[in-house]
Amino acid sequence: MRICFSASPPENVPAGGGAKFIIGFKKYLTERGCTIENGFDVNNPPDLIFMVDPRRLQYSRNWLTIEHIRYMQDKLKMDIPIIHRLNDIGEPKDRPKNYVPNMIELANRSTCAIYVSEFVKNYYGDVIKAPSHVIHNGVDEELFTLKEYEFDKIRLVTHHWSNNALKGWDIYEQIDKWLDDRKDIEFFFIGKTPDIPLKNIKVFPPTHGIEMVNIMKKANIYVTASRYEPCGNHYIEGVACGLPLLYHKEGGGVLSMSEYGLGYKNFEDFKTQLENISLQHEQYYDTIKNKFNFYHNVIFEKYYTIIKNIINEVN
Repeated sequence: MRICFSASPPENVPAGGGAKFIIGFKKYLTERGCTIENGFDVNNPPDLIFMVDPRRLQYSRNWLTIEHIRYMQDKLKMDIPIIHRLNDIGEPKDRPKNYVPNMIELANRSTCAIYVSEFVKNYYGDVIKAPSHVIHNGVDEELFTLKEYEFDKIRLVTHHWSNNALKGWDIYEQIDKWLDDRKDIEFFFIGKTPDIPLKNIKVFPPTHGIEMVNIMKKANIYVTASRYEPCGNHYIEGVACGLPLLYHKEGGGVLSMSEYGLGYKNFEDFKTQLENISLQHEQYYDTIKNKFNFYHNVIFEKYYTIIKNIINEVN
């Protein structure tokens, strides 16, 4: 099978969940004998096109856009199967005005739409008519492994590659000030920070791979204050390392991880739930150990099955 991907993000650099998904899924497909293409020849088209965004994006090298699909279908009358993976929303996130309409159009032009969470599916509602599936994001099971249990003191960690306010900087800033009076708690942050002073949170620059995992495993509770996150990889990576999860209740796709921790609604509630999760820490760790299964080998198999079924139907 020849599969053309709309994006080709750089490898071996700090990256978000979308880039990690594409890199990992291409590797998975290649190991199963598929040919991955990052270009398009109308005279020799692929068996299937895999779309991840309707826009041209330099940072993720997303080169195949909604304009190309319109031209291919409307002008050239080409009928190549398309899978569109919907991994983001519009408002209240800061997206271009035409982002949501283009996402919807691309999905309706596709053979199949795949949402990364129920949150994303509910956001778009019934305006998308294409056959669809919900396949949650996952992580590399060889990299994000379960740490041995320990809980001698509270050690928090989070990581973000964007310093956007919706990543939860109002909460993180309040935690940093609160830690003036809580020297018994440590907080590690990995990634990009906005231009605000942090006195008590220890900041590590963006990193990836085993270096990032080793920093995360210094902690024993993962915190995310993100809002409206479609299905962020950061908290899945934290839980995969054996860290019970404290998440903002407006977090979006994170709600699918609720059995691995507790939600909070504001900073005062965060302090209460931090105490509660500390009291139940080993119980949540055991739940992660026995039930967590958001791994690439699981989710990639679901995508692969859909791809095979679509191509078999065409042939």
